[in-house]
Amino acid sequence: MPLPAVEGKRSVQLVPEEVATTRTLVSMPSQSILGLETIVSKTRRYIDLVAGFLVLSNSLVMMLELEMEGRAVGLQLGLGDGSAWVLEEVEPTFQGVDTAFVYVFLVELLFRILAEGRNFFFDAANWFDTVLVLVGLADIWIIVPVTTGGSTDPQNIVMMRLFRAVKCLRAIRMVRTFRLFRGLNLLVKACQCFLPSLGWSMVLLFVFMSMGTLIMGNLLRSFIEDPSNLFEDRVWVWNRYGTAYRAMYTLYEVTFAGNWPTNARPVLEKVSHAFVLFYLVYVTVIVFAVIRVISAIFLKDTLDAAHNDAENLVFDRLKKKASYVRKLQDIFKAIDNTSDGMVTEDKLSSVLANPTVAAYFHTLDVDVVDSATLFHLLDNGDGEMTMDEFVEGILRCKGPARAMDQVAIRAELGKLDTKVTKLTQKLKDAGLISPSTRTKQEEKAGTGTA
Repeated sequence: MPLPAVEGKRSVQLVPEEVATTRTLVSMPSQSILGLETIVSKTRRYIDLVAGFLVLSNSLVMMLELEMEGRAVGLQLGLGDGSAWVLEEVEPTFQGVDTAFVYVFLVELLFRILAEGRNFFFDAANWFDTVLVLVGLADIWIIVPVTTGGSTDPQNIVMMRLFRAVKCLRAIRMVRTFRLFRGLNLLVKACQCFLPSLGWSMVLLFVFMSMGTLIMGNLLRSFIEDPSNLFEDRVWVWNRYGTAYRAMYTLYEVTFAGNWPTNARPVLEKVSHAFVLFYLVYVTVIVFAVIRVISAIFLKDTLDAAHNDAENLVFDRLKKKASYVRKLQDIFKAIDNTSDGMVTEDKLSSVLANPTVAAYFHTLDVDVVDSATLFHLLDNGDGEMTMDEFVEGILRCKGPARAMDQVAIRAELGKLDTKVTKLTQKLKDAGLISPSTRTKQEEKAGTGTA
């Protein structure tokens, strides 16, 4: 039957085939978009995986180059214990490998731009990758020609080392690959969660270390300036507490490194034992108490991140459910001693009569007080129970699933009560049933009053 449609003032007739074609054309863009998003997501996943492997390989090559350079310098200083490394022979090879990696990362960056489009420029990690690629290209096109052209300018050497140090930051890109692995992804998210706590903790500790710096720096100044003290002792105290920078770094070591005796004992022996009051308070309050409170906060943030991670929660729940189902299947196989895949009420009752089996069911959060009731809850009415019926029925009788069933039953009972009330009212209106006794009494009472 043709379907009418109105377009302006004209009536247009659309046959069913045209309607189906129109619906198909309308739904195609959304399906195409969803398919394109899936392709882009998979492409990004593969790009991140390949990029992580390339970054790891490049890091290993740079470590090997650093090892060979260090051994060559050690031999020049007479500190080597092996054969001489001819660095000039292998250095071009390392340079060629590094150049290849730079161009590979450039191609990977272009692929990422094509895959992500404009979204590429809204991710800070992509800008970090772009800077690293540009630094690599500048090293190849500018720094390497200058340093290999026989130039011995110290500034050029320092610039080359600086560019090489920046290129070493490529290893940070492996963090992007960590999200492909559940365990590493959880660790990265946990680290991100405690960053705010880390910032405020450092602010608090900076205040305490600044107070200690001012106290020790001012109290030890007179000892450093007193010429009657041993020169070596004055130098030792100045190296650790003579300036604000030195005193701050010393207290940083005392706070975090745990080597406070090496910085405190000489002060007590060379200057005065009165400083024991300062170290006693600082070590007890800051090094012992405050640091442990901060560690507890970090631990709490890490656990909260693990507990609140949706992907991890889903994975853990699915894993626990799969383990629970395997236990139920093993129980069913143990009950089914004939191995025919069916369990009767007698079999179930005989097995549940064993206190050990009943206790094991209690560990699975299943109440087995009445075996007959349990069987009728699990059975579909044919008098025999399959493994699927057993597993699905137990899952319905456990925890949240049981609560959902109770809510569903209450909802169905409410609907049923409404329907019965309406049906009763219609039967009363039709005169097919007489009013209730209570209604008659109420009518009589009303008549008597009138």
